[in-house]
Amino acid sequence: MHVRQSILGPVAVQSGRTVTGIDVGTLVRRLILFDRTIIKSLGLHEVPFLVRAFKSTGLTELVNLGLLGFACPSTFLIVDLKLGTARHLPPNHFSFAFGSSANLEEALRRGFRGLQGIPGLRNTDRTNLEDLILKSVLPQPPNYGQDLLTQLESDIRSNTPALKLALVERLRSEQTVRDLPLSGFAVQVDETSPRVFHIRTPLTSYGLSPEKSHAVLETALMAVCNLDQRLADMQAYSAITGFLDHEANLLFGRLSGVIAPLNPSQMEGQFQRVIELADVPDFKEGQGIDVEQLLKARASVECREFREWLSSAADMGDEEIKHMLAAVRSKMGSIAASKSGKIVRFATTTGVGLIPVVGPIAGAVAGAIDTFLVERVFPRSGVVAFLTETYPSLFVSP
Repeated sequence: MHVRQSILGPVAVQSGRTVTGIDVGTLVRRLILFDRTIIKSLGLHEVPFLVRAFKSTGLTELVNLGLLGFACPSTFLIVDLKLGTARHLPPNHFSFAFGSSANLEEALRRGFRGLQGIPGLRNTDRTNLEDLILKSVLPQPPNYGQDLLTQLESDIRSNTPALKLALVERLRSEQTVRDLPLSGFAVQVDETSPRVFHIRTPLTSYGLSPEKSHAVLETALMAVCNLDQRLADMQAYSAITGFLDHEANLLFGRLSGVIAPLNPSQMEGQFQRVIELADVPDFKEGQGIDVEQLLKARASVECREFREWLSSAADMGDEEIKHMLAAVRSKMGSIAASKSGKIVRFATTTGVGLIPVVGPIAGAVAGAIDTFLVERVFPRSGVVAFLTETYPSLFVSP
């Protein structure tokens, strides 16, 4: 499976450090847009909410088919290494390390406690589901932590441009230095002893105290650390992960213009935008997901058409999309009851509209609809069918 066909990302809704729910709409859209969805999980505390939305049988089917998996990162970087609670290095000096969670399976099983309060979930079914979910957790490679630490130290040693960009972004967020020019800001990194880095910046000249300067540096290093870890996760799980527009330069430097179209967040955002513009029903709190309908939707011609069309929707304005959807709805509605309407419906469901119009099909259609309808409406009618019929059918009320 190509890395672009898998997506890795969180779905948990949090209040502080507590998981209070999941973003079901986002998860469903990912399951439609991508061949495999990997939930970046917070200790599997999302599982009880997944069962409520998809039912135990539906969640089991998604996992068994390989459409849904879990990543529970157990390795983390330590940016400002301390001995006990005290720093052992001078200000603006940093040393890095990595750590791992102990007793991971025991910690993950605590995430299943919420399953006990789900009505109708028998003990045997709950036990089987817990075992299945644990088996679906994708392990980190054995050298994940050491490779990640090596990469971070290499980035800092070479004074990666991402560090300067992160510092400037952090300073620009400060009220006193909001207009800081990027070109005039210098960053120097010295490795004063093996794996100990002294980062020299003119932070105090912007009115920051030594303590504040060190804190700003630590924040910028955390940004570089987080980006390195996200890239390491993409490699470890063979999946893409979304990033915000303002992170593009920090994450990919000069490659941001090349990599931006691959950002899954853009595709997900376009999906949400089109749903709102088309004014079609979306997931509502308290509803469930019909997994059988979801699997049928993923395999449908309409879904494939919608995926292809969605990749070009970013170039279309809101009014253009509204007009296109309204025009297709009106045109299809006006011929739906006619004999030619049967041909249109057949072409839509079999994908005939995606091939050149020749032979008997062309002759049958030409008598009822013009070339414009064949060339322009057929490909887009699948989009409308997906939005108005297929997608809303996934959500069921209790």
